[in-house]
Amino acid sequence: MRLSRNPFGYFGQFHLNWAGTRWFRKWCQDEGMPDPFIGWASGDNSGDQCDLGPDNVHTGLARVWCRALEKKHPELTKLSNKLIANQRTLELYTYLYPHKAGGKAHPLSEKEWERRAIAAWYAILKYGIKHGDILEYC
Repeated sequence: MRLSRNPFGYFGQFHLNWAGTRWFRKWCQDEGMPDPFIGWASGDNSGDQCDLGPDNVHTGLARVWCRALEKKHPELTKLSNKLIANQRTLELYTYLYPHKAGGKAHPLSEKEWERRAIAAWYAILKYGIKHGDILEYC
C-alpha cells in the first residue's frame, strides 16, 4: 500500500507489505473493527485508489473506522492525535522503525510496533478526511 500524498501532506509514505495487510485486517476483525482498507474495491492489491475529502463513499467508510477505533481504543486515538499535531516534523518510517534511522535505537517490540502502526493509520485517515488525500493500494 502506498500513501500518495498531495504536496501539502506531511506523513510521507506509509507502506505495509502483504503480510502487514493480513495482520492489520486480522487485528481489526479480532477487535470487532471494520475493515481498515477503505476503498480497496478489488481486494487483490491491484492499484485501487481511495479518495478522501469531500463526502464520498471512501470518506464515509474512513469515518466509520475512525469512530470504531475511538470507541474501542481511545488510548490509540490519543497517540494518533499526537502524530497529527507533530506531522510537520514526523518521519513515519523512523517512527515505526527507529532502529533503521541510525543511532543507537533498538527495534520496537511487536506490540509497540502494532500500536504505532494502528495509531498512524488512524492519523492518516483523520488527516485525509479533513484535508483530502489519495491512498493507493499497490
